[in-house]
Amino acid sequence: MDTPNGLPAIIATFGDVHAFVDDTGVLTPQWQNEHLSTSALPFPLALSWNPNVKVSKITCHRLLVETFEQVFAEIVRQGLSDSVVTFGGCFNFRQEKASVKLSTHAWGIAIDLNPESNAQGTPGNMDHGVVEIFDNAGFEWGGNWPEPRTDAMHFQFCSGY
Repeated sequence: MDTPNGLPAIIATFGDVHAFVDDTGVLTPQWQNEHLSTSALPFPLALSWNPNVKVSKITCHRLLVETFEQVFAEIVRQGLSDSVVTFGGCFNFRQEKASVKLSTHAWGIAIDLNPESNAQGTPGNMDHGVVEIFDNAGFEWGGNWPEPRTDAMHFQFCSGY
């Protein structure tokens, strides 16, 4: 699958999440039922907001399940599992920070990893091998965005948004 560029391409590829928002601004369950699925992780990740809890699967857009599974399998294959220790989220219906625009997390096409050491607005310390794996799979890394938008924890399967 080609990486969509811009909002019209995101909507054409993954669906129009805006059409599933009710009059109160709440996402209807129909979006989750029709567009989301779970992707298994080959190793557990601690939740960034509760490190005592480990997750072994993530909720993402159904079209990216296989892609996420391939990315994490490649992380294992290259011996980089110790470089990815915490999970900050994948699907999350919300706006971008300090914006009215929906986050790519609202489609389930973005993931945040190691947020404690890769805070938004900082260069972070994301392993370059992990960045390369995501890049080779078609993801854009927020660590390449210009300041103050830099977001080293963030990978999204789209560009131009």
